[in-house]
Amino acid sequence: MSEDRKARLAFIGAGGFATNSLYPNLHKVPEIDLVAICDLDEDKARRNARNFGAREVYTDADKMLDEQQPDGVFVIGPAPMHYKVAPVVLKRGIPVYVEKPSANTSPEAKELAELAEANNTWGQCGFMKRFAYVYTMAKQIMAREEFGALNMLTIHFGQGPYPQIWGIDSARRSMLIGQLCHIFDLTRFLGGDVATVQALYREVTPTQFAYLVNLTFKSGAIGQLDLNGLETKTGFRDIREWVKLVGFESFIECDGMQSLTWQPPKEWIDFPEHTGRFTYNYDPAWTGISNSRANFGYLGEVRHFALRCIGEVEGGPDLWDSYEALRLGEAIYEATETGGIVEL
Repeated sequence: MSEDRKARLAFIGAGGFATNSLYPNLHKVPEIDLVAICDLDEDKARRNARNFGAREVYTDADKMLDEQQPDGVFVIGPAPMHYKVAPVVLKRGIPVYVEKPSANTSPEAKELAELAEANNTWGQCGFMKRFAYVYTMAKQIMAREEFGALNMLTIHFGQGPYPQIWGIDSARRSMLIGQLCHIFDLTRFLGGDVATVQALYREVTPTQFAYLVNLTFKSGAIGQLDLNGLETKTGFRDIREWVKLVGFESFIECDGMQSLTWQPPKEWIDFPEHTGRFTYNYDPAWTGISNSRANFGYLGEVRHFALRCIGEVEGGPDLWDSYEALRLGEAIYEATETGGIVEL
């Protein structure tokens, strides 16, 4: 691959999330050439073209694709928009990046994944946690022989009220689709494929509720998810996230997507037997945490899409991963309704 090869990328969508979380990473990836931005609101498209360096502006996606022939396209909006617009790109055999999730339901997500394959292309889904520093560190530690096989996974995710969105029939289902799909993908990223689900549900108000989920993994590991919109007053500001991974005589804890603690089985200093624990800690200073788009994975996912478009990397969270995350959320919902065990 030529050293000066750049991915000619285009954006469809210039809304708030894309503008604040994805566009600002483009200048940090030298392999990206932003050729065009398309949005139904021409003023928003022109604003982002001016601020982020796109050469052309469109309000018609087909016209943009005809004229620019990009290597890849970001399609960023709510899930129903992904389901409607991503096929416009995929049917041309062009890779697409959609924000999470790719659709409102797993059957719709499956359609997109199959459409990509039928047109000999692929799609990436915006599960940025896979690129967050603490979770990539955790994966590297888990791959070490001294960690052992994963035996237990625990994830806590708490925030305040969650609204009803995207035409979904309730807030409780909306949170499973629009927010917790991140946690479901992280569960699979760290723990592997899920075999069975059991779940309890507690509702205080229609927008404030909790799920407690027991899992078994196909590997034989077990897990628990503590997911709620009860523990803080302000929904999208006061989020708390915590992950624990237990190997054999070893564990990893990730707190707030910012810090990591690893206790290896072997103590790394000779000391009296009655004392411990001996852990390794990743606890960055504020100067590191302030670069949140990198720490939390937004920069990594944008870079990965660009590099994959020009053949320099493979893999990453794809349209099938979006399908599986939605399937897990649907299984949890079903388990709360039936009170039984749901097999995936």
